[in-house]
Amino acid sequence: MTENLRNRIYRLLVNRIPGIRARYLKMRQDSCGAAGRLWCFAALVWWNFSWYFLRRRDLLCPVSYGYYERKRQMPGESDNPEMEEPDALISKLKNYDVISFDIFDTLLLRPFSEPSELFYFLGIEFSCPDLRRIRQEAESEARKRRGGKSGEVTLSEIWDEMERLTGIPAEKGMEAERELERKYCLANPYFLPVLEALRKSGRSLVVTSDMYLETEFLKDLLERKGLGRFDGYYISSEYRESKHRGGLYRIVRMETGNGRGKKKYAHVGDNVQADLRMARRAGFTAFLYPNPQKTGNRYRPMDMSPITGAMYRGIVNIRLHSEKKKYGYFYEYGYLYGGILAIGYCRFIHRYAAEKKIERIWFLARDGEILKKVYDILYPEEETDYVLWSRNVSTRLLADVYRYDYFQRFLFQKVNQGYRLEQIFSSMGLGVLLDDACGRMECSRRDRLTEDLARRCREYLLSVWEQVSSIYSEERLAAGRYLKRLAEGSGSAAAVDVGWAGSGAAALGRMMDQVLHLPFTVYGVVMGTNTAHNLSPDVSEGFFFSGQMESYLFSQQKNRDLWKYHDLSRKHNLYMELLFTSAFPSLKGFGTGTDGETVFRFGRKERHAREIRQIQEGILDYVEDYRRYFGDLLSEGTGEISGRDAYAPILLFLGDRKAQRRLEEGFCWDTDQNVE
Repeated sequence: MTENLRNRIYRLLVNRIPGIRARYLKMRQDSCGAAGRLWCFAALVWWNFSWYFLRRRDLLCPVSYGYYERKRQMPGESDNPEMEEPDALISKLKNYDVISFDIFDTLLLRPFSEPSELFYFLGIEFSCPDLRRIRQEAESEARKRRGGKSGEVTLSEIWDEMERLTGIPAEKGMEAERELERKYCLANPYFLPVLEALRKSGRSLVVTSDMYLETEFLKDLLERKGLGRFDGYYISSEYRESKHRGGLYRIVRMETGNGRGKKKYAHVGDNVQADLRMARRAGFTAFLYPNPQKTGNRYRPMDMSPITGAMYRGIVNIRLHSEKKKYGYFYEYGYLYGGILAIGYCRFIHRYAAEKKIERIWFLARDGEILKKVYDILYPEEETDYVLWSRNVSTRLLADVYRYDYFQRFLFQKVNQGYRLEQIFSSMGLGVLLDDACGRMECSRRDRLTEDLARRCREYLLSVWEQVSSIYSEERLAAGRYLKRLAEGSGSAAAVDVGWAGSGAAALGRMMDQVLHLPFTVYGVVMGTNTAHNLSPDVSEGFFFSGQMESYLFSQQKNRDLWKYHDLSRKHNLYMELLFTSAFPSLKGFGTGTDGETVFRFGRKERHAREIRQIQEGILDYVEDYRRYFGDLLSEGTGEISGRDAYAPILLFLGDRKAQRRLEEGFCWDTDQNVE
């Protein structure tokens, strides 16, 4: 074949489609020998067939964004049926004399969805672009240089290649990599009782691992993480034999049983080829421990920025798939979706308040209850308040200064929805005027609200507006006392809500300025704004344009793909609000007690308090897990979670009608809770 023809074929099969080229080059980099080249060619043919005949358009992109493919992702995934209870595994392993354990992804876990994602932090350490890929390439090159049947290499050999490729001193690089392993590795809680029971029974326990790290380092790491000492350490880089090819198992048998085969051997690990098939071939009874990351990754979103996505998937996979434990459906809903949203949002609030020099953070009821708990965990030194507030109450309090919103909220937004006139007047707190209104409008208190009746109600209320304002005057005074006490000693606050128009913050701002006449600035922070699917998508755009309000997830100014996707008619708002609702009843109004102090009136008891507490428990556990693994990022103020990343997990849920129906079966929203 001529050089020109070979280049033309290469351009046609490899270079023409970006995704095929990226996959092929990566596969070639990781392969060696004639067999490796043959597999690469077979894969290349398959990818081209898939592109031209199966119409696989995902091959167009060099990076695989997999969230479109993740259809099974939903709460209810814990309690892996493939995993045994620890006691059952202990009972089986006691039948063997020598028990071998794999180290990584078995005894030790990392909070990343793939092992190589640890190298992102190595790149940060050395300010070296693309160091993750370079580190993988260096390991591959070191294995090729080493040659031999196993191709097993040491960390020193890898970093000799790294120094040649990057200029980073090998000793400095090796120590940095070891330090990252010390920092991020954690003992798998599933195996702690297993090891303890087997040691008490007198069994010989060894570790057998295909790993480039040194034996002494691994010995210290296992002890440091609370897994204790083992009777033998069989590491591929030291013996130049691997589990993957079976040679390391033969060494274990030779050194622990003098090669006579009188002892019974068992091995526990996560890799089907290395820990199951090859162990059995070497005469071990093999027990497969389902790899938490591989088990969980098929449910996780891949459409996230690399480092944040690696951390999110790693945290969730460890929680849901490292142990034999079944979590409740609502707990998983909070853990999977609410945890990353709450942390990302609270960090966003913190940064926004610092930039604006805002003195206090006001978390508005009821969505703000769990958000305040999370914020206080992350930033315990800051001043925060949980502010009892609601849209209905604020609309009444501001009726004098913003009548249009008053009539829209209580009348025109309720048209043709089956509400009776007596319900409407009750929600407005104007029950004393109902009979007079019915007499003047010549209607019944049980008439349903129509467009015409809403207009007549508005005209009636305007005609008796002094009475309306008088009815609300006591509540305004009570609310004023409450807000003045909250604002005392400061000049600004950020009013935090889930969404969507920022009406809570806007109402508080008008209350402070136009009703109480206080020199106090209220900024608004919402998780998401009104979207393209709202009748009034730009209702608060002036506030966002001026910087008086800010949105975390999406708005017309950022993440417009989410802004266009998020649809309240498909209950997207409700699914988000469910994550951050409270088990406490909603505020129905302010009043004055016998001692002259402000008292609060609340609505009916929440019917789903138990489910809400489970959701909140899931959120708080995610926060604690994040702090356990990545708490240094919080203290250093690095590793911000973008709104696009925080939305990615729930984006899967919002596209899965089956998961939504399951949630709705266990939780009924009180969509009419504002009208009694």
